[in-house]
Amino acid sequence: MARLQAHAWQLLALLLAALLAWQAMARLGAERDAAQARAELASEREASATAALKASEKYRTLEDKHRDELHNIDAQAKQDLARSVADADAARAAAGRLRGDLADYITAHRAAANARATAGQCTPDAGALDLLAELQRRADERAGALARIADDARHRGSACERAYDAGSAMIGAVQ
Repeated sequence: MARLQAHAWQLLALLLAALLAWQAMARLGAERDAAQARAELASEREASATAALKASEKYRTLEDKHRDELHNIDAQAKQDLARSVADADAARAAAGRLRGDLADYITAHRAAANARATAGQCTPDAGALDLLAELQRRADERAGALARIADDARHRGSACERAYDAGSAMIGAVQ
């Protein structure tokens, strides 16, 4: 019986040694799996950081391009507005010349009417001519004011439309 107990203790010791070896192997496998998972996580984090950096650069480039486009659109709109103001000034100068010509014509017509009246041919009536001149002046001033409003609205609307199109193109480039 003593021999049987000795063999039982030896068998138990072998069983415990095998269990310990199995636990050690399982631990080594778990450590290897954990190291592999840490390496994969680090690799994924690095890839994610690289992708985020590329996306950030892409968006920064798009934003810079959009800002430049808006600046160019604004500069073009200012040039167009300045050109229309110059055209309006030229039109006002031409209108001034026409008013001067009309004033000269009215003066000449009055002088001729007064000459005929002194000769006894007819009485001068310049009321209709004065009314016509006043109506022409008012219509010309109102047309100039409306033209300025229309030019301003057209240039601002055109600039707004170009800015919207540039923004839409930028959004399309992002997607």
